[in-house]
Order: sequence, then structure tokens, then C-alpha cells
Amino acid sequence: MTRERLGRTLHFWDSIAITVGIVIGVGIFRTPAEVARYIHSPIFILLAWCAGGLISLLGVFCYAELASRYPATGGTYVFLREAYGKLVGFVYGWSEFSINRAASIAAVAYIFAAYLGNFIPFQAGHEKWIAIFTIILLTLINMLGLRLGVGVQNFLSAFKVAAILTIVGLIFGFSGKAGIQSASYLGSESFNLSHFAPALIPVLWSYGGWHESTFMSGEFRDTRRELPLAIITSALIVMALYVLINSAYLRVIPAVEMAESKAIASDALKRIFGSQGQIIVSAAVLISALGALNSTILTGGRIPFAVAQDSSRLAWFRKVDGRFKTPLRSLGLNGFWACMLVLWGNFEQLLFFTAFELWFFFTLVGISVFILRRKASLGDNFTMFGYPYVPILFTLVAAWLCWTTVQHSPRESLFGAILIAMGIPFYFLIGKEKYKAIV
Repeated sequence: MTRERLGRTLHFWDSIAITVGIVIGVGIFRTPAEVARYIHSPIFILLAWCAGGLISLLGVFCYAELASRYPATGGTYVFLREAYGKLVGFVYGWSEFSINRAASIAAVAYIFAAYLGNFIPFQAGHEKWIAIFTIILLTLINMLGLRLGVGVQNFLSAFKVAAILTIVGLIFGFSGKAGIQSASYLGSESFNLSHFAPALIPVLWSYGGWHESTFMSGEFRDTRRELPLAIITSALIVMALYVLINSAYLRVIPAVEMAESKAIASDALKRIFGSQGQIIVSAAVLISALGALNSTILTGGRIPFAVAQDSSRLAWFRKVDGRFKTPLRSLGLNGFWACMLVLWGNFEQLLFFTAFELWFFFTLVGISVFILRRKASLGDNFTMFGYPYVPILFTLVAAWLCWTTVQHSPRESLFGAILIAMGIPFYFLIGKEKYKAIV
């Protein structure tokens, strides 16, 4: 079977821009209120965000080693395929592309269009067309060359970090002048695991995407050292930014009041600058949404490409354009399906199962570290810190969060399990081929 290959041109800062661009989306401007509904102590709220960062780091170390060992485009798909066989890899690729990835693109595009209305007035109901136009535009940008798409991402990610630091600086710098007394980060609430555990769900959702640059492993120049270190550095940057901005929120909004906020960043700046504060936040959300959207399109287009590498029936989608050196057809398929979900308008329902799917496959990835270490020696590839404790902890936490999702959202989890299982008949219909591993 002929295999198409993408050029290796990406480097350290490209990985950081891609990861930061996806992880820091619009969630950090909303989810802190969800966390405060479970935890009313400022210090434990900050500890929850630290815990989320540390849990993410467990996964980051696992992915860093796996990406170094298997530097092929596809990320999680490649790791699961090598550990469990092509069926499991295909089922992951199916569930990630058909629902999770496209629905995420559609949702973020819709949020971008909604916030754009704060600056450019347009008629009600036009949000869908603006969202579709944005998806098409960014898909075309990423089709026209990897350096162009990544260049746009580098620019957006830099602005995104600058926007968060600006919000933090404005809150700490002007809250005193606005007459807001310094908040105490110490609370009287004692530690309660039954409250802390569900609070981690929105926290970890906000950290989601730390593994995204591994979907493009086949396009990085140095996957043995540079890519793993970039993934780890990205996670530390995001963790620091999240703790900083939550500290800023708590500086002006008590934890109990934070729980009632529907737009925490907007409410925080509004207390200092009035209505002008909302404009600042709207601009920050626009930048974050656009960066997250571009990164998700950039990496998501590699999933159908990677799956198609292993199936002659899907060969049309593994074509690499000779001029632009990008998987045009795979990117186009990804963008087209996302636009269809926007037109359908019920894509929010498709997001219900994403937590179950995410932690189910993360559990399998955690176990795969042990399987793949037994299959072949590490050689001079990146070796994770703290083996075997790190992958054991990551696997246990992922399994626990998967089970917690089932307990809190049984219907949505069942729906997610059914959608994942639908990939099995599709595998035997279009994906089954004589398998030969690639590394």
C-alpha cells in the first residue's frame, strides 16, 4: 500500500503555539464559575486548577514518550493502533473525527460568531453563516501550506497569551484604584473530596488539548527531544496562566459570587472599568476562539489522513498535495463536516459524550505505554520521568474520571458509548486491511 508522507518542517515553538492555541480556548473565560459551584474556598479553587495541571502533566509525560517512539502523523490514533491493533485505532479515529472534532470546531466557530456581534452588528440568525465562513476561511489557510497555517497560529497564540496577561495585569493593577479591597485567598471551607472531584471535570475540560501537537508528529523536525520538551513546556505555560487568571478573578469576585457568574472574565473587568471592561473581554475571547479554531482545524485534518493511510478504501483522503504539501482532502473533509454540523444547529447535543470518549481513550493510552515498552526498547528516544508511577497514576485518574462521567451523566455516557461502538461495523465495512505497522 502506497503511503503519503508530509514534510518535517515544524519546530519547538510551533508545537507550543499549536498546544496553547487549542488548550486556551474560550473555557477559561467561563469554567471558573463552574468550579466555584462545587468549591467555595479560594485556596481550594486555586488548588483545583493546580491539580488539573498536574493531572495533565501525567498525560503529557506519557504522550511525550509515545510521540518520540512513534513519530508518525496521527498521535493518539497511531499509539492505539500500535498497542491494540488497527480496529481500536480505527474506532478512535472514527469517534474523534465524526463527532468530537467536528462538533468542537462547530461550537467554537459559533462562539466566535456570537462575540463578533459585539463589534460588527449583524442580523439575528446570521451567526451560522459567519461561523461557516470562518471555518471555510481557516480551512483554506491551512490547505495553502503548513507554514502559512502554523504562522497564523503562532501569531494568534502570542496574542492570546498577551490578552490573558493583560487581563491579569489590569485586574491586579487597577482593582485597588477602583476601591476594591484586597481579597483573602484563604477560606474557612475544609477539604471535601466529594466536592473537589466533580470540580475537576470543568477544570480538566479547560486543560483539554495538551496532546494535540502529537497529531502532527510526522511533521516535526525533531521528535526525539524537541517535540517532547515542547509538549511539557506548553503544559507548564498553560498551568501558570490558568492559576494567574483565576487568582485575578478571585481578587475582585468572592468565590460564592463567582459561582453565579455566567461570564466571569467580563464580570471581573466590569467591576473595575464598567461597560468598557466587557469590550476588553470580548476582544480577548475573539482572539482565543480564533486561535482555538485554527489549531483544531490544523490538527484535526491529520486524523482522517492518518486513518486513510491504513485503508485502500479511504485512499482518496491520504493524498498529499504536491504543491502545498498538505493533506488537502482530509482538511476539506474535516471542514465540510464541521460546516454541516453548524447548519444542523444541534451540535451542542453531540458534545455531551465528549468527556466519556476523552477519558475512555486516555485510559487506553495510559495502558499502552506499558504494552509498547514491552514490544520494543526505547533506544535513544525521550524517556518519561517517574516510570512506571506516572503512567499508572495517569491511567487510574483517567479511568476514575471516565467512571465519574458515567455516574454524573449516564445518558450522555451511554450515547457516547453507542457512538464509539458504531465505529466497529464501519471498520469492517471500509477500514479493514492487511495491517503493517509504520513508525
